Amino acid sequence: MKKTIAVILGLMLVLLSVTGCARPDPKYVTPEEFEVQFYPVSDEGQTFASGLTALQVVMNTPNVEMGTGEISVKRVSDGKEILKYDARMDGDHIFLNSGVNPPYAQLIIMLPEGEVFEMGETYSVTMDEKFFYVDDIDGFVGDILEGEWEFTIGNYGYDGNISEMPITYLVGDTIEIPVAVGDEAATAVLLYDNVSVVSAEQRALSENGTFKLDAVGEGNATISVMFLDENGMHVETLGFTITVK
Repeated sequence: MKKTIAVILGLMLVLLSVTGCARPDPKYVTPEEFEVQFYPVSDEGQTFASGLTALQVVMNTPNVEMGTGEISVKRVSDGKEILKYDARMDGDHIFLNSGVNPPYAQLIIMLPEGEVFEMGETYSVTMDEKFFYVDDIDGFVGDILEGEWEFTIGNYGYDGNISEMPITYLVGDTIEIPVAVGDEAATAVLLYDNVSVVSAEQRALSENGTFKLDAVGEGNATISVMFLDENGMHVETLGFTITVK
């Protein structure tokens, strides 16, 4: 199944400014209409690019607030726990963003500093039933048991911890983006949206390597690496925003 994921480092700054939960009245959905989606979730062998640094939960109502439970992520191969957060104690790693048009709530759960979802590894997420509360259903969403939420990182993507990559540069700096290709991703293509801020000569890689961009002017630029399969079909895209001063 083809998919798109944007790992936008600047997103966290935006979420910090809007964190909170609108609690409009009347309620938006009935308990029967309430939906919740978890990302990423592997299905039928699909994988996700390395560079993913967060989990995401999306619900079809803004009437959501943090609860009192815990969430945990373990590496399946050896059982190592790489994340364990308490909704009450670890709020600095958990971001809740909501909107009313359309009504939705988006929960972003960041990996701890220094941790990264590793290439080729499968991860399992478990969650206590009281991790977050939804007014519309007058209760907690419910628990996620071992094996119900799993995903696998492919042997392609950002080759390292993307959260440790600088997002601010000076004019004249070189921006380096190490990438790996493998599995269903045969080619990596470099894209950017502001040619007055960054410039690059090499725009595609068919093997592991590093994209290098020159910071040529002040401003902001969104840089993306798009992964294509052997037939040139889109597999996944990793994107982030940088500032040049």
